[in-house]
Amino acid sequence: MAQVDDCKIAYIGCWFNRDMYSHNCSNLIDSLRRRGANVNVVTSNCRCFSSAHQFDISTDELINGNCTLVKIPHAPANPGKRKHGLLKYAVVKFLRLDIWLGAVRGYLYYKNSRSSEIVHYDQVLEAFGVIPLYVLAALRAIEGKRLFVTVHEIDPFQRKHLWVNELYRKCTGVIVYSENMKRALADLGIDPNRMTVTRYGTVVLDLVGKRREGYIYFGGHNILNGKGYPELLGALKILQSRGVQTKVVVYVGHGCNRLDDARAMATNLGLDEMIEWNKFLTGSELAAAYQRAKACIVPYTSGSARHPLTTAMSNATAVIGTRYVDIPEYLGPLGIYIDGTSESIADTICKIQDGSVEINSLGIELRKKSIAEMHVDRVAEDLFRVFSLDSQGPQQKS
Repeated sequence: MAQVDDCKIAYIGCWFNRDMYSHNCSNLIDSLRRRGANVNVVTSNCRCFSSAHQFDISTDELINGNCTLVKIPHAPANPGKRKHGLLKYAVVKFLRLDIWLGAVRGYLYYKNSRSSEIVHYDQVLEAFGVIPLYVLAALRAIEGKRLFVTVHEIDPFQRKHLWVNELYRKCTGVIVYSENMKRALADLGIDPNRMTVTRYGTVVLDLVGKRREGYIYFGGHNILNGKGYPELLGALKILQSRGVQTKVVVYVGHGCNRLDDARAMATNLGLDEMIEWNKFLTGSELAAAYQRAKACIVPYTSGSARHPLTTAMSNATAVIGTRYVDIPEYLGPLGIYIDGTSESIADTICKIQDGSVEINSLGIELRKKSIAEMHVDRVAEDLFRVFSLDSQGPQQKS
């Protein structure tokens, strides 16, 4: 892989220390560097930062200082009158400040990565959304330089304005983490032949042999949007009525939307004793939480679910999940599938509690699958391969 080893790579992505995307990015970069790649991280302040609306970045909120910082305010696409005040609301809403700042951010990404032979862009949302990418792609294309993009999330802006999807024609390669995402992008008019499918990487830590009790659930950044949270509460209420004693650890992304509403819903149903709330977990703390759980509950109908799925699998934790989004693609026949209703979740938990569903062997097989297909070192090798073979077209990985 000397072709990649000998060139400079700029990796543009989230570097906030309390976000799943940043830790995925960090783990992948560490693996690339272990393989000899010369990688420079370029990052910016997004909504999660305390300095989001300033020309500054709180460096103590970064994973580490080994990065190039693009300091520019973040403007929300949908500002709130109460939260931001009438003046800021009017400026952002009617002058579309989010678009203008996004375009400037894209130029600054280009400027800070211009000397790199290869640029990789992690497309998420907001500071790493489609508007900065559009500008970056246009400027890289003018110079005939290589740009790769990994699409984690589809930006609402590109759903509403389909013309923006032409930007992917200017990219050397488009990387996605599932066939499900590939189909979603193809529905927006993006050529599927330009896409490479790989897997969302995970770090595999040692199993410590803890006794497994209760369950774990990840609420993401939007706990009330497609995550099956109301159905989970309904299931806990059913279990409570049946006299089944168990607990669910609920952790969320930093700055989770409507978290107070979600907690109030649990309180109003009298479920506080059945739920343990946690902040965003990372590293060994994250692994320990999963290794203490009998199963991970993923009743999602939207999003991707890649973070809880891969974390559960790498920690030999069984998964209770729906057949939506990326879930069946990652779990295959090793998932404990439900239809997403409260009754299906409750019935499955009861079967696990009484031993009707054997979770230990499932967990072991899931860990084997994780090591074989989703270990971050394998994903890094896939990325190396894409960078090296870009002139030959995308390579499909399963």
